[in-house]
Amino acid sequence: MSTSSDWNAWAAGRDSARITDWLREISEPDWSATVNHPLFDALAEGRLSDADFAAYMVQDYGFVDPFTALIGFAIGRAPSMADRVVLGQFMGMLTSDENSTFQRTFEAFGVPAAQREASDYLPETRAFQALLRETGSAGGYAEILAVLVVTEWVYLEWALRITRAEGLHPLVGEWIDLHDNPAFQDFVAWLRRRLDEEAQTLDDAAFARMAECFRETVARERAFHDAVMPR
Repeated sequence: MSTSSDWNAWAAGRDSARITDWLREISEPDWSATVNHPLFDALAEGRLSDADFAAYMVQDYGFVDPFTALIGFAIGRAPSMADRVVLGQFMGMLTSDENSTFQRTFEAFGVPAAQREASDYLPETRAFQALLRETGSAGGYAEILAVLVVTEWVYLEWALRITRAEGLHPLVGEWIDLHDNPAFQDFVAWLRRRLDEEAQTLDDAAFARMAECFRETVARERAFHDAVMPR
């Protein structure tokens, strides 16, 4: 278990030390393995078959419902209207632009309507869904922020890292664009800043829970992407 004492020891002697940087470091090697996952390179280079891309998107769509609920819990537990505005705007993007990308992808790649929301989810998908639901129902604001920071920061980092091939299917390009644009970069920066701030207010027990939530979310991200990578 990582504690506030561990964080203080790490921060000592470092200029501009940030809790989110420390959380990322203690989540290695899972963090780097996820950001550098070969699935993202295959996607960006056009090496995923239509069937593999559709299967990946079906599994990823399994997170939309519990993730939307998690944001709802975050809005309810946010300490200020300012936080609620930012989170509410992100909720709007998720339920409009991102949901539209999923639905148009399913239509383009022939995913039956019944399979889109009643799929045979992989065990790794179900485990991640459970984490989102449990954090929403029982976690404090900082723990919810920890999950959000991981899920959004990881996706931003892989989207910034990959090199797109020419001639990608437009919907593949659209999926990348959702996670590599100025508005999304600003949202991730806001999430990190707010977690940095909220974590400083936690007592030792709550701080340890927040750090463990961050690490567990990174581990679930890695397990999910390992599971959906075409063999």
